[in-house]
Amino acid sequence: MQPIGANAQLLSNDALAKWLVEDFPFRIQLSSIFPFIPVSGHSLRYATTDALMPGNAIGQNSPIPEDTKQPNDPNRVYRFAEIATHFRVSYKAQDIFSSNANDQVAVQMALAVRELLYRFWILFERGDASTNPEEFDGLLSLVNPGNTIDLQGRPLTLEDLDRTKELVRANDGRCVVIFTSSIGKRAINASHYVRGLRPDSEEMEFACPDGTTKFEHVLKFDGAPVYINDLNQVYECGHNHVGAAISPENVLELNGMEPPLATNIWFLSLGPGNLHGIKPEKAQNIITRSTILADASTLVYHLSMPAGIALGSSAALSVIRNATIPVCGK
Repeated sequence: MQPIGANAQLLSNDALAKWLVEDFPFRIQLSSIFPFIPVSGHSLRYATTDALMPGNAIGQNSPIPEDTKQPNDPNRVYRFAEIATHFRVSYKAQDIFSSNANDQVAVQMALAVRELLYRFWILFERGDASTNPEEFDGLLSLVNPGNTIDLQGRPLTLEDLDRTKELVRANDGRCVVIFTSSIGKRAINASHYVRGLRPDSEEMEFACPDGTTKFEHVLKFDGAPVYINDLNQVYECGHNHVGAAISPENVLELNGMEPPLATNIWFLSLGPGNLHGIKPEKAQNIITRSTILADASTLVYHLSMPAGIALGSSAALSVIRNATIPVCGK
């Protein structure tokens, strides 16, 4: 006779939780607020002009000076990239297992969409249409060199943050957000700690996995909240020399101190005329197509995401490049 516990196991079963869960998800926090504008064309063009000259105070019967503004040539043109992936499903498996905890197509679809978003947020910073015409230009290609402060591996200071935030003058310098990697966030925190200061924060509401919402404190600097993107570039750094980029997967395994790591800290003003995403007006955000392979037993699902980013005013974007984490006591 088997033990009572063994008999109980024979009469029981394991319940499979829904979905295929990522063990190493990347945070893409800005995706929750980043605005997209529909475009009724194959690209979006911004006409921009140089600095405006203030008007003149004139006397009675005095001539009024002319200052007719002309668009800069060339205009700024922003095009779409087509981000895509695909997966396969046996339709027999789908038929047989459709009543189980997981729908075979739905599970693969959810992860495929996540993969499209990961590629978008990789290109968001480092996309370069000059080297790969299939990409859209990312922040590193769009930022005005005059709005760039390169620390070349030096530890971040509060003065660096203050100076770079002041370079964002679009929208009167209001509603600015900070966009960086986890290394950048730690550098912002540490730049306060080395001065004996506590970083500022504000309460923001977020959705929880159980469907409820809760308020959490979010790091901010001078009123600008910090959003983390684990897919931003992080570089090896030693003796104030910035080295090779580290893959996002490997960054998750590092502590950020040994060896020193450098990263970029972006200041953004979001919305029309500033920095925003673009998508085709009549296309869905995620386009799904399916075909049957020649073996007549396998369905292939192709997912694509036509998207890009655009920058209206160059004063809507600034960056601290190659910042490292300050070390307390040094």
